[in-house]
Amino acid sequence: MQNKIELKKYLAKKAEYVNAALKEFLPKDNSIISQGMRYSVLSGGKRLRPIFVILAAGLFGGKAKDIMPAACAVEYLHTYSLVHDDLPAMDNDDLRRGMPTNHKKFGDAVAILCGDALLTESFNLITKSKSSEKNITEAIKILAAYSGHKGMIAGQAEDTLEAEKWNEKNKTLLEQKLKFIQLQKTAALIVASLKMGAVLSSADKAGLKALETYGTNIGIAFQITDDILDVYADKKLLGKKGSDAKNDKLTALSLYGKELAKKKAGEYIKKAKKAVLIFGNRSEIFVQLADYMTNRSY
Repeated sequence: MQNKIELKKYLAKKAEYVNAALKEFLPKDNSIISQGMRYSVLSGGKRLRPIFVILAAGLFGGKAKDIMPAACAVEYLHTYSLVHDDLPAMDNDDLRRGMPTNHKKFGDAVAILCGDALLTESFNLITKSKSSEKNITEAIKILAAYSGHKGMIAGQAEDTLEAEKWNEKNKTLLEQKLKFIQLQKTAALIVASLKMGAVLSSADKAGLKALETYGTNIGIAFQITDDILDVYADKKLLGKKGSDAKNDKLTALSLYGKELAKKKAGEYIKKAKKAVLIFGNRSEIFVQLADYMTNRSY
């Protein structure tokens, strides 16, 4: 196996690369919607999802510059989901990444429209990728499927609409609901990122399956860690004020407690690492990123 990568420096460098591309792709006019789009997209963030697009493409010989539009498209869609999540009708948050949320800065109507614009433009952005028409069409289908009413939206609906109701149900049903939220709300977009990068670089079926398994497991571990950090992490590091506990949401922490939740996250990470072994030496960065999902402080 290749030498370990300095992960923090690696992620920071990749994030800079993604940020530079985002600045190029975002609208530059001075309309209120364009201002809002730039405000939320460029307010910070780990850029993990676009990095996953780039890394997955690299496994099959794809170049970052060729699939960068698709990588940025995922960040557009992810940002739209955060803008809408923060709205009073959903999580009602005042801060995101340490800055006033979009609706606090521009008002509810602009925030809704900014989210709509980012969502719509994300699919247009994929078409600017350099790949075959067949691969680009498949990438669009993947993002639509994993982010739509049976994907991320389904998870968000369960997460939001079941708040304050979860303590009324038996534990078996709660575990099923929690798994659904983890898979759809969080893991779905990570899986989509990996599969998009892979298909744009003409991945084989075995590689796609391995990345799907990897993304599913790190996605669940990521959400479990988020649940724990939501209560125990420094709010300044998290860059937000609200919490799932305050909104009485069903989370791994509320259902299992901190220690058991951490143990479960570790089990998912083991499964993720096993899935990428088929990539041999090229799996090292994926292994390190899997560990990062549970070792991060925000």
